[in-house]
This record gives sequence, structure tokens and C-alpha cells, in this order.
Amino acid sequence: MQPIKFELSDKQFQEINESYPNLGKNSHVGHSAVEIVKYYFKVKYNNNVEFLSGNMGADIEVVRDGVTDKYEIKGTTDTKISWQKLKVSSLACHDALKDGMALIRVTNIGEKTVYLHFLKYGEDFTLVPEHRWAVKKLIK
Repeated sequence: MQPIKFELSDKQFQEINESYPNLGKNSHVGHSAVEIVKYYFKVKYNNNVEFLSGNMGADIEVVRDGVTDKYEIKGTTDTKISWQKLKVSSLACHDALKDGMALIRVTNIGEKTVYLHFLKYGEDFTLVPEHRWAVKKLIK
């Protein structure tokens, strides 16, 4: 798995930073990653691509030439993949990844040059269950 180096244009970089300025928030990093992936596919397919909101575990669906591909997208400001921070939280996403959906890890978010890592279950990663706990307010 070789990362794909992607250089954002000045306009793209500005649009992302205006839409999601606080890279200290996980949600802003995640939304930035999705926008970066959209820019990447627009460049790759000369704007001959359509994006749908993902369903069944996907963040986005990319439609081109009558073919739809689903992707889970995870972003980080780190320069490396940062495997220890890479989590999948929904069962639908878990199942879709195991069924062949690609996970795109976007690294170096916050910079004009980012890297897209296209990862496949069973080739690049496995999924390890972890316990999660809901925090609930005590009622007294």
C-alpha cells in the first residue's frame, strides 16, 4: 500500500480551512478528510464524478461511469497513518469493511500536501473489537 500524494490547490485549501477551521476538533478533521477525498476524485476523473452521502457504513459513495464505490474515510493531522488512533465505531461500517469496502486514511490534514492511503481489510488491516462505555448522568 503506497500512499497517494495529493496537493490541494490554493482555492481548495482555503475552502476547507474556512469550512473547518478548528483542526483540534475530531469532527473538523473528519469533515476535512471527506472534502479532500472529494477533491481527489474530482481531479482524478476530470470532474466526471458524482458524490452521494454514504449509507450502509460508508462515509461517501463515488459514482463514475455508472459504477458506485463506497468508502469509509478517516482523517488525521499526523503525518503517518497513526494506527493506534484509527477506530471504526459502527457495526455497519465494520461489516462493510469486512465485505470489501475500502478505508481511505487521509494524513497530514491542515497542510496543502496530504496523503491518501487506500486500505483493504485482510490486506492492510484487521479489525479488533474493543469495549466502549457510554457515559450517563447520575440521577439523584
